[in-house]
Amino acid sequence: MKMFEHGSKLMAEKRARPGDDLASRLLACEVDGRRLEDMEFLLFFLLLIDAGGDTTRNLLASGLNAMLDHPDQLAWLKADLPGRLPAAREELLRWTTPVIYMRRTARADAELGGKTIRQGDKVVMYFGAANRDPARFDRADQLDLARAQNEHIAFGNGPHVCLGQHIARIEIDAMLVEVLSRMEEVERITPPEWLASNFISGPRTMPVRFRAGRRVG
Repeated sequence: MKMFEHGSKLMAEKRARPGDDLASRLLACEVDGRRLEDMEFLLFFLLLIDAGGDTTRNLLASGLNAMLDHPDQLAWLKADLPGRLPAAREELLRWTTPVIYMRRTARADAELGGKTIRQGDKVVMYFGAANRDPARFDRADQLDLARAQNEHIAFGNGPHVCLGQHIARIEIDAMLVEVLSRMEEVERITPPEWLASNFISGPRTMPVRFRAGRRVG
């Protein structure tokens, strides 16, 4: 309810004083001559906020867990964190794939992988399977933070691609810089306990101990 209250205030503000921002554009856009109703905007607003929180924090925890499993990769990244972070971030997105799947409805008959899909059929896309596809990725089951060609679909693709992917990348970079430059000798106290979810992948808890380090950069 608090998020709906915040969204309602934002909606009133942008209708009174629209600007060059996402909320103003959503409120002004029309589809088939119809604008978003209040509840549609509020649900859209809630989705943007929740999606950004769930995926980014689970990427960070899952990514740290993966690097602790591959200490050579972690050492490689920390040796030149500013220069190597962009490639590492994309590989962690591919490797962890925080969103497990999305379901779509076929708008027309199609054939995919030798299977016939009829108009109206429900089709489930598993992003993790696509991101480990050996036909698209060399050494698909190997974590390689230096991977150069990395056309993963952790943020989806096409008309349904994540609107917040650019902000998510900024958030991921900022958090990884803080964690990897200020937390030395990180080790897990107990194995991670994973979320009981078939939609979002990530640790529910992952207790760690570390030595406080000096901030770099």
